[in-house]
Amino acid sequence: MFWTLFYIIIVFFTIGAVAIFVLNRTSDAEQRRARWVKYIFYLLAVSLTVWCIQYGMMHYLAIGLLLIGTYEILTSWRSSNNGILFLGLSILFYMAIAFGFYQFSSQVALERILYVYAIVFTFDGFAQIIGQLFGRKKVLPRISPDKTIAGVIGGYVMGIATGLFVMQWLNMSGYAIGFSPLLICTAAFVGDALASWYKRRCNLKDYSNLIPGHGGVLDRFDSFLFAGAVFWLIYL
Repeated sequence: MFWTLFYIIIVFFTIGAVAIFVLNRTSDAEQRRARWVKYIFYLLAVSLTVWCIQYGMMHYLAIGLLLIGTYEILTSWRSSNNGILFLGLSILFYMAIAFGFYQFSSQVALERILYVYAIVFTFDGFAQIIGQLFGRKKVLPRISPDKTIAGVIGGYVMGIATGLFVMQWLNMSGYAIGFSPLLICTAAFVGDALASWYKRRCNLKDYSNLIPGHGGVLDRFDSFLFAGAVFWLIYL
């Protein structure tokens, strides 16, 4: 399954590179550079995550992501005018997600972690690509102005298709066959929307510049954190 996922990553990132070439034909130098920076660091983030999953290091990566996420939440709150109650409720909610994601990373079989991540990064990647190429109408204009209806639909289609393709290597049967890819895509979308909502409440564009072009670690891994926690909660 690992090598199958490796080939899927190559194909999808090749499609992404072609999409960037198309978009850059009508963009200025700064926009072209920003797209390539984001593309390169997205590739590095996906490669690191897949490597950690494959070699049993996912729980260490999870600890790092969750600690950095906590730091980004606290620093975002400190730069805002929100009260201590808002911070307390946000931390409690984040801790619940963090607990579920750590359990997911340490208890779930590696093949199923790869399965969830394959769907998540496919959903995220194609939602962005299709949204930039064909998107017009915004889906959450006040929370996440870059997301479009076309992009979300494209992300769902490709995420579900990838999940159904990868599922042939997993021992999953019954309702899980048709339901889990849809569930994971929905959880990825909700996780991303929640992270964007928190940023807007704190009047921020980015959580941090720890990952160039991605607005912080939470901005890059929010979908995976929420989808992993939901997967662990429902299936275990």
